Amino acid sequence: MKQIYYVIQALIHGRSSNIIKVVSLGLGLTMSILLFSRVVYEQSFDTCFKDHDKLYQLWNIWTVNGEPLPPSEYIIGAAAGGILDAMPEIVESAASAGIWPVSSPVYNGSVRFDDFKVAADSLFFQTMGIEVLSGDPVRELQQKDVIFLSKDLADKMFGGENPIGKIISFNKEIELTVKGTYAALPENCTMRPKAVISLPSIWSRRIGNYSWNGGDSWKEYIRLKQDIDLDELNKRIDMVVQQHIPRSDKFGITVMAKPVRDTYRGYDEVKRMRNIMLILGISILFITTLNYVLISISSLSRRAKSIGVHKCSGAGTGTVFGMFMWETGIIILLSLFLMVFLMFNFREFVEDTTAAKLESLFAVERIWVPLGVTAVLFLIGGVLPGRIFSKIPVTQVFRRYTEGKKGWKRPLLFIQFAGVAFICGLMCVVMLQYNKDPGYNPERVVIGINNAPDAEARLAARHFYEGLPYVEALTSATSYPSNGYSGQMIPDEKGTSLFSSRYDFTQENYVAFMGMAIQQGRVPRESGEVAVNEEFVRRMHWGKDVLGKSIQTEEGRVKIVGVIKDFNIDGFYSELKPFVLHHHPRDLADLVYLRLKEPFGENLQKLNRDAAEAFPNQTVGFESLEQKMADSYNSVRVFRNATLLAAIAILFITLMGLIGYINDELQRRSKEIAIRKVNGAESFAILEMLVQDVLWISFPAVVAGTLGAWYVGGLWMEQFAVTVGSLVPYYVCVAIVVLILIVSCVISKTWRIANENPVKSIKSE
Repeated sequence: MKQIYYVIQALIHGRSSNIIKVVSLGLGLTMSILLFSRVVYEQSFDTCFKDHDKLYQLWNIWTVNGEPLPPSEYIIGAAAGGILDAMPEIVESAASAGIWPVSSPVYNGSVRFDDFKVAADSLFFQTMGIEVLSGDPVRELQQKDVIFLSKDLADKMFGGENPIGKIISFNKEIELTVKGTYAALPENCTMRPKAVISLPSIWSRRIGNYSWNGGDSWKEYIRLKQDIDLDELNKRIDMVVQQHIPRSDKFGITVMAKPVRDTYRGYDEVKRMRNIMLILGISILFITTLNYVLISISSLSRRAKSIGVHKCSGAGTGTVFGMFMWETGIIILLSLFLMVFLMFNFREFVEDTTAAKLESLFAVERIWVPLGVTAVLFLIGGVLPGRIFSKIPVTQVFRRYTEGKKGWKRPLLFIQFAGVAFICGLMCVVMLQYNKDPGYNPERVVIGINNAPDAEARLAARHFYEGLPYVEALTSATSYPSNGYSGQMIPDEKGTSLFSSRYDFTQENYVAFMGMAIQQGRVPRESGEVAVNEEFVRRMHWGKDVLGKSIQTEEGRVKIVGVIKDFNIDGFYSELKPFVLHHHPRDLADLVYLRLKEPFGENLQKLNRDAAEAFPNQTVGFESLEQKMADSYNSVRVFRNATLLAAIAILFITLMGLIGYINDELQRRSKEIAIRKVNGAESFAILEMLVQDVLWISFPAVVAGTLGAWYVGGLWMEQFAVTVGSLVPYYVCVAIVVLILIVSCVISKTWRIANENPVKSIKSE
């Protein structure tokens, strides 16, 4: 008990430095625990399914002219059922699920629900291992116009009433009967429908291609009865597939199975992000721990005499070591309280940054992550300074302790400076890539589907939207850039296919509305005219002589009247694509584009409400184009937020360590500085001496950290086909800014003593 009493007294006596320790440890623990928890959370994807080790997902590999394309998880419809029929001794069940045929909303009366749905066969729940709460899916999902609801969606729709037998509407076109419910699935799974509609509901309406001949738009799964070598399984699957697919000299297809748990964690972007988040987490934990060690060791000269007194009173080396471990434990405990406070008070931001709820990140099966991080911090942060303090000799009670311990402090400071440069450099790269100009202006643009059945209704809809007081401008097209557009082959004069080009049909004002730039000519104004982008011109090897040329398209022979500056299509993950812009002759195409006035969020709500009232028999809903782009770029946004928070945290932590180091240096060298001033040294010379002392550490550290950021940033940028230009100037600027911050901190802390009367310092000695 006496040890704890003395520890508490020591903490109170050094409360200013201990507050710095608590805050820096709290920030460091928060960031490192969040990063490590997110990594572990991602590795737990698809383990929620019953006996998930027996569940496999099927993948397509198309071969075109002998060249295999990358594996795709969207495959031909008949594969799963054909494999089940051909391999009953190995495969227990198989299921197919389609997403796009049921992507429209469902309605309970007039209330709209946009929750994720799939159209699936009768063995879906059995194959996936999802708990069914009510109903018989094997029997009911063989009937058309049947739907099963997840427990949470059923509660949201019917407020706790029994949903069985209730009638809801799909897209205001098809009435569906609720025949059962199933347990809600957690966030960490790749197949997480809130509703399952029976496949006969779309088959009976001839929607989709569910055969061996193309139609690769289905997610399919098989559940095995027994363990089997994966290579042997895929060999047998391929034999089944080759027996059924049509023969072709140009195209081939291979179907392979992978454990469902490898689906999410096998994505290239997930593996890349996992590695980088691990590097970030380790860096922050390491720097946080070393910062604590640095601040502790920097207080050595101040605390040496009190430790000598303890030893004079009979305390042994082990007792002093134990006292310091108690001190470390109390400070870490206070830091954990701060961490919990930050997480719950900024919960929404934290969950948005990590793209997961706190309950999921810190579920019971993952609670070992924060415990492990805390244990590492306690052991390293407590043992290293504890051993140094415990070895202070008893004679320190009789004389002043002047050992600078630079052998410890300078390497620790070097690592922290390198860490700041590394994190800040990486943050700069991420921010630049995230904010890269897409080549058009999506600000305040919303997109909605045009369901008007005829020309008169389209004209009436146009007049309605143009008459709304909060609508700034209107245009129309058949698709939008971040959706990727449809494609068509472009042939040469002999009819030989050259390349695949994206295309769209738009109204005359579309290019101006979207803020795209015309490089040559004009926009198409009538059928038979098109504009192409710069990438299309490069693919055709035309040079600058473009206008007036003609090309063959699916619409026939068309004349090029304009060249559009390249803009991003299908996100920055995809390489630049050639593009052909056709003229749309009707009042409204498939999609209505509106640019709303401010306040945008409020006006978007008004628009959806007014449109639903004006067209009660149609599914009308507008979505923000910026939000659609953000959703497709969500992993980058999450990583941007994480690096930004990490940079702020690590910068604060490092500056706290630097301040502790400077304070200790000023205390240790106060007599030296005073003597220099007595001998004629100017204040500037004193500042220069102290700044140079830190620059000898900071300059090589910042260079090393910047090089690390350049390397890791390059790995991260590999996922993008379209990137910002040369990053070298930005890395140099980041390094300079970090050095300026370090020098500014040194000057601000040493300014007073550099200008102080040296007599005061000598007297204090």
